[in-house]
Amino acid sequence: MEAAGSRRREGLNQGTRKDRQVAVISFTKNGKELADKIAGCLSEEGYEVTADIKCNGARGSITESLGEWTGRMFRKCYALIYVGAAGIAVRAIAPYVESKTSDPAVLVADEKGSYIIPVLSGHIGGANELAVSLAAGIGGTPVITTATDIHHLWAVDKFAQENHLWIADMAKAKRISARLLAGEEIIVDCTCEENRIKGEPPEGIRMVDSQSQEKEPDICIGIHKNPSWRHTLYLVPRAAVVGIGCRKGTDAGKIEKAIERTLNREGIFQSSLCKLASIDIKAGEEGILRYCRNHSLELETYSAGELLKAEGEFHASAFVEKITGIDNVCERSAVYASGNGRLVVEKQVDDGVTVAVAQRDWRIIFE
Repeated sequence: MEAAGSRRREGLNQGTRKDRQVAVISFTKNGKELADKIAGCLSEEGYEVTADIKCNGARGSITESLGEWTGRMFRKCYALIYVGAAGIAVRAIAPYVESKTSDPAVLVADEKGSYIIPVLSGHIGGANELAVSLAAGIGGTPVITTATDIHHLWAVDKFAQENHLWIADMAKAKRISARLLAGEEIIVDCTCEENRIKGEPPEGIRMVDSQSQEKEPDICIGIHKNPSWRHTLYLVPRAAVVGIGCRKGTDAGKIEKAIERTLNREGIFQSSLCKLASIDIKAGEEGILRYCRNHSLELETYSAGELLKAEGEFHASAFVEKITGIDNVCERSAVYASGNGRLVVEKQVDDGVTVAVAQRDWRIIFE
């Protein structure tokens, strides 16, 4: 939803377009020819591609070590592609591998381009998908070794990546995959509206309604956690909007504690937050802006007239209306910024900071 001109965005880390940057490296003349072909294919798909060569005597050969090149590209790129032996790539990336939730996609192509092999971050990092796309572009064969893929089973990490869901516990995600491979049924509770679930759940996945569910589900998709569920894997959409109000000059620490206490009390995942919202007179409030910067969140501010368009019943305050021209800031801001979504946490007052949370509409898709 686009608001009127008084809307302001702050607190986002713009950074580089990491999700579109790809680095390719080769080690021979023949390899360089394929690397250039790969770069051309990916550029046509909208990627920003760097193609380097590391070869004594070759024109334009990089002078830094392969390890240094890998470390630099590992931090800045969405994907790294090595044209050569798989062992070269494995040794090069070994010092930098940390987590499948943050590592870039890493692929290896032989010099003839016959095979494209994802070796790191197949699902979440997108290496498997990139291998399939790239193989089609250069006339090679993708070599996919991920167990759920070769058995044509649903992959929870791939599903989460495609639906922009945060995986709360990777160990539990691995156990889900192991159970699917063993032929067990997985029970999934999704808290979005039924009409927001698109496609049919694949074999092995049974959707349930937590309202009528007697035992805890294997997977819960939503912004809330249930304290009595010990084994459930949570997949969390970025669907929560925090509406906030505060006195002028309130420091970021107080705002941090007020939001954190509210989320913890209500069982809402911090990772579900997609933005903060307030009235336009708070657009330059340093404490709010710093909180947004610290958490890579967006701040949207609106005029009193815009906030009057928020739908629902709100806790009115004559004092707030006298200061701001509107009877409620936090609840109205949360609801309006969520596209008139559902208010899930009403106004909370915490050390001079008012907090409310609304949930925007969101959906999941089963491919």
